[in-house]
Amino acid sequence: MDNDKTKKSLDLSDIFAIAWKRKWLIFIPLVLVAISAYAGSYLITPEYQSSVIIWFGNPVQMTDQLRRMVGDATDVLGSERHRSEELRSMQNEVTSSPFLRQLVQNLRLDQDPSLDKKVAKMRASRPDMSPEQIKFEVLADDLRERIFVSFAGWEQVRISVLSTSPRLARDMAQNLGEILMTEKRRQQMGSVRLSQDFTYDQFSKYEKDLQDKIDELTEFQKKFMGYQLNEMVVSDSNRKAINSEIEGTNIEIEEKKEEERRLLAKLVEIPATKLTLEESNNLKRIKAEIQNLLVSVANLMPKFRWSDPEILNFKTKLYSYIGSLEDEYRDLVEQQFASYDKATRENIAKLFNVRADLDVLYSKSNNLKLALADLTDKMNSIPAYQAKLDQLNREINAARELRDRFKEQQESSQISQALLQEAQFKVVEPAKVPLSPVKPDRLKILIMGIFVGLALGGGAVLLAELLDNSLKSIEQVEEFVGYPVLGVIPEINSIKSAAKVKA
Repeated sequence: MDNDKTKKSLDLSDIFAIAWKRKWLIFIPLVLVAISAYAGSYLITPEYQSSVIIWFGNPVQMTDQLRRMVGDATDVLGSERHRSEELRSMQNEVTSSPFLRQLVQNLRLDQDPSLDKKVAKMRASRPDMSPEQIKFEVLADDLRERIFVSFAGWEQVRISVLSTSPRLARDMAQNLGEILMTEKRRQQMGSVRLSQDFTYDQFSKYEKDLQDKIDELTEFQKKFMGYQLNEMVVSDSNRKAINSEIEGTNIEIEEKKEEERRLLAKLVEIPATKLTLEESNNLKRIKAEIQNLLVSVANLMPKFRWSDPEILNFKTKLYSYIGSLEDEYRDLVEQQFASYDKATRENIAKLFNVRADLDVLYSKSNNLKLALADLTDKMNSIPAYQAKLDQLNREINAARELRDRFKEQQESSQISQALLQEAQFKVVEPAKVPLSPVKPDRLKILIMGIFVGLALGGGAVLLAELLDNSLKSIEQVEEFVGYPVLGVIPEINSIKSAAKVKA
C-alpha cells in the first residue's frame, strides 16, 4: 500500500517536473493562441440583439364562473404542462412564411444589393423558381436563424432578433411584435364570429326542437287526461258489478228467447209474414232514444261506479223507455190487428214487446261489454301512457339543457367579443436599439483560446518527451549499460551559485 502511494507521488512529481522543465512549450502556445483568438474576435462581424415583450391577457377582472363561461379565453399561454408546446407553436407562428413576408414587406428587407447577387447565383440551380421566390426563401431561412421566442413571465412572451445593424434589430423585433398582436386579434375575432354563427344556428335549432317537444307533450297530456280514471271505477268490485250486470242481461236474453218461442207456438195459426208491424214515428223516436241512452253508458262508466246515482239514473231512464215502448206496441197492435180476438191481440203485443226487449237487451249487453273492454284497455294502458309521458318529459329536459347551453355559449361569445375590444395584447417592453453587440463574446473567445493554448502546449510537451532519448532515471541507466549503478553525484546548487558570484 505504501509502495503504491510512493509510486503515485513519484509519478505526479515527475509530471510536474516535466511540465516545469518544458514550461516554455506550454506558455508560448497558450499566450499565442489566446492573443490570436482575442485579436481574431475583432475580425468577426458584430451582431446586435433587440427584444420586445408582449403581454397576452385582458385587463377586465372576471370571476372564475365568468372565466369558465367565456372558455378562459384570456389564458393564451395555456397551463404549465403545455408551456413548452405553446412556446414551440409560438416560435413556429412567428417564423412562419406569412409573418416573415409581412416583416420583409414592412421593412423592405429585400432591398439589398448583396441579396440580389446571391439570388442571381442561385437562379441557375433553381430555374423553377422566380427571383422573388428565391429572394424570399433566402431571407426567410436567414431570418429563422435570427428570431427567437421565449417566455418572459406568465402571459408574457419575448421576441428576440439578431442583426448586424442595431437599429434593424430593434425595428424587426418591434415589427414582429405588432404583426403577432394583429394576427392574434384577427384570429380570435374570427374564432368568436364563427362561434357566434354556429351557436346561433344551433340555438335556433334546439329552440325549435324544444318547442316541438313541448307541443307534443301538451297534446299527449290532453289525450292522457281521458285515461285518468277514478280508482273506484277501476276497482275489482266495480268491474265485478259490471260483469254481473252483463251476465244478468244475458240471462234475461235467454228468458226472453224462451218466452218468444212460447208466444210463437200460441200464434202458430198466424203466418210469420203477417207478424209484422208498421212502426209509428213515436215508436221510432223511442227506439232511437233507447239506443242513444245505451251508447251513453260508455261515457259514464269511465267516470262513475256502477252503483253511483248517475248509473242508476241511466237504468231508470232505460226502464222508463222500455215501458213507453211496450205501451206504444200495444196501441199499434190494437190498431193494426183489430180483426183478431182480444187474446190473440194480447199475445201478438207480448211477442212484439219480447222482441223489442231482446233488441234492447242485445244492445245493452254489447254496449256494456264494449264499455268494460274499453275501461280495461284504458286501465292497462295507463303504465304505457305514464312511461311515454315520462319519456317526453326527459326529452324536453334534455332539449332544454342543450338549448340553455347554446344560449349560454351565445352569451359567452358576446362577452368574449366585448372583451376582445379591450387591450388584450399589449407591449410591456418595447424593442430598443442595443448599445453593445451580443456577438462575438470576446471573454468567452479568450477563455476558449486559453484552453486551446493549454491543450496545444500539453500536446507539445508530450511530443517532446516522446522524442527525447536522454536517460532520465537510474533504472534507465542500469538498463542501458547493463551494470548496476554504484553511486550518484547529486547536483550541488551552492557550487553553481559560487561560480556565478566569481564570474
